[in-house]
Amino acid sequence: MTSQPLALPPALPSELLTFILSHHNSSITLLICQSRAAFLSSLTRSVNIDAVKDELSLQPHPDLGNPGQLSPPPPYMSESPKRHPLLIPTLHQIATSRNIKLVFVPTVSHFRAYLSISQPEGLLDKGGKKPSLLVAYGLIELHQDTSEWSAQGLGHSIAVLVEAGVRWRKGLVVVEERVDDGEGEEEHDHMREDTHLGDEGRQDEGEEERQKWKRMCKVWEQKLPMLNGSVKRVGLESEEGGWSGRTVEVGRVLGRWFKFGRGDWGI
Repeated sequence: MTSQPLALPPALPSELLTFILSHHNSSITLLICQSRAAFLSSLTRSVNIDAVKDELSLQPHPDLGNPGQLSPPPPYMSESPKRHPLLIPTLHQIATSRNIKLVFVPTVSHFRAYLSISQPEGLLDKGGKKPSLLVAYGLIELHQDTSEWSAQGLGHSIAVLVEAGVRWRKGLVVVEERVDDGEGEEEHDHMREDTHLGDEGRQDEGEEERQKWKRMCKVWEQKLPMLNGSVKRVGLESEEGGWSGRTVEVGRVLGRWFKFGRGDWGI
């Protein structure tokens, strides 16, 4: 393995694919921890969400001199909407996509079996300056609502992943799928308000960014029992108190193997 395993914050399918196609020209094996149909559905939905956000960002805002009127949009805004980068088959995108291998592993058993049995492909990155990568997308969600939802079960899967990364000489990255909760329109409203308020309206940007980062990383704060087979008691609202025996945060389990980092999305 060429570098320390990295855990990045949750991303939409479109955000992850756009980032990979834009920033990497090396060999990448992308493990999708869900079925092909479910992933394509999420990808289509996220592309549409990005398109709506782009459309909102092009909407005119009230004129500063006369708030009751709308400033006429520039001529270029009257053209057809901007297409999502994933829908534009550029030469760079076509060439880069040839180095990406998609593997769908809809269950924990599929995940572990593939990493244990499959032979590595393209061990060394030919001519590329960046190391080849093994990316697991949705690893934590894959274990939820299964008998493997525990520190023991998740730790077992991570150990298999790390062992495969060493054997295949690939850098490791884990990313969860982010569920868009409609914050895009609210952020657009804040942006328009900041246009009116200037420096005064941007004084709390640092705090807002920290809060957004905290919301994105809630997946690492989930509680899970220590051992497989733990029973969740019925009728208790607290997730931590709902499990019999000790619990631990997902981030603590990941932290034994991975370094936490930031992605170029969602912030």
